[in-house]
Amino acid sequence: MGILHTHLILPLTEPERHAGLPGRLRQIKKFDRLPERQQRKIQQDRLRRLLEHAYTTVPFYRRQFDKAGFHPREARVDHPLPLPVLTRDDLRTAATWLVSSAVPADKLRVALSGATDRMPIRFHRDIESVRDKVALKMKLDAWAGFKAGDSAMMLWGAVSDAAREFNWRWRVYEGVFMRQTPPPPGVVGIDVLEKWRWRYEKQRPKVMYGRATVLAAFAGYLRERGVIHRPQAVISTAEVLSAPHRKLLASVFKSAPFNYYGRRDIGMVAAECSEHEGLHFHPWGSFVEFDPIGQSPDGTVYRLLVTDLLNYGQPFIRFDTGDCVTLTEQSCSCGRWFPLVGKILGRIEQGAVVANGSVVPNITFNDPLNPLKLDPRPVLALPEKCSRAVSRTRQKKQAMSA
Repeated sequence: MGILHTHLILPLTEPERHAGLPGRLRQIKKFDRLPERQQRKIQQDRLRRLLEHAYTTVPFYRRQFDKAGFHPREARVDHPLPLPVLTRDDLRTAATWLVSSAVPADKLRVALSGATDRMPIRFHRDIESVRDKVALKMKLDAWAGFKAGDSAMMLWGAVSDAAREFNWRWRVYEGVFMRQTPPPPGVVGIDVLEKWRWRYEKQRPKVMYGRATVLAAFAGYLRERGVIHRPQAVISTAEVLSAPHRKLLASVFKSAPFNYYGRRDIGMVAAECSEHEGLHFHPWGSFVEFDPIGQSPDGTVYRLLVTDLLNYGQPFIRFDTGDCVTLTEQSCSCGRWFPLVGKILGRIEQGAVVANGSVVPNITFNDPLNPLKLDPRPVLALPEKCSRAVSRTRQKKQAMSA
């Protein structure tokens, strides 16, 4: 980590998110150095503590636990939790019944689910969990060699996130202190790509960070125009990183891209290490379960269920992310025992290429702040969800048996 940024600049310039950052980073670092047996014990203790908190302070969970005949002390990290999954409908209908009575209102922060959702969901996080999630993301960034204060170019495309860029204080913080450049969001056409290319060659960033489709569009443009500078790390998140896009990014930037997994409701919880053999779900911040739902050409498909070990303000226990994954048969060469996912199959939507050739990040389709009117005849439609991948495999089997 950039010592100056983590110990001084970040806590002083943005204490809301970074208060106590050095101590939090030390906690994660200490956890990572422990043997697997101790790490699993700590994760189990953290899981039981969260469940006990939810049972005693959250009406929704007290009812769920009692109905299932389950007590938090029975929780084990090597067994599925015998509880119903937490669905998006639960988040909408239960509302304040999901908020802990033990966390003061002034310690809660309201947030919305991702802008790709047609009906974003309002939820709460306690401020300490917000700061812990920031620290955990920095730890995952370190796997890619990305340290606080490194020059980074962010290719995002979320119109609803653009307000920060137009705030001069945020622009000074991002550009001067953090050395991060967030290009304007929206449709990625030739004119935008050329502006980005100019900024890219001028800034010469150490890190490229952004949505998979936007990074791929920019990489393709650079390949056609010629690449002078190459970053040390390329980080893809928010969308499925397809094999063709991964190959393109590695070819253009001469650096194997790092794939991340996260959501606004649970934060950044998984990332690839330098071995690029799958996504590690860090056990300090989450407990994950893989619920088998069928078969696909990539193997068994699992529904991803996440219990957030950090958010005590509105606990997410066995949260159905809506995403489906495949697992790897072997452990990662890095030696970490952390849960390892081979592929994220869906529900994360990709961008689309519209009739005029422009790339539109999918987040712009459902963003109410985006005035863009798209051509109704897309050249490249959004990829099918994992449930459809499962159904295709079943159809093939039925055809073969017939």
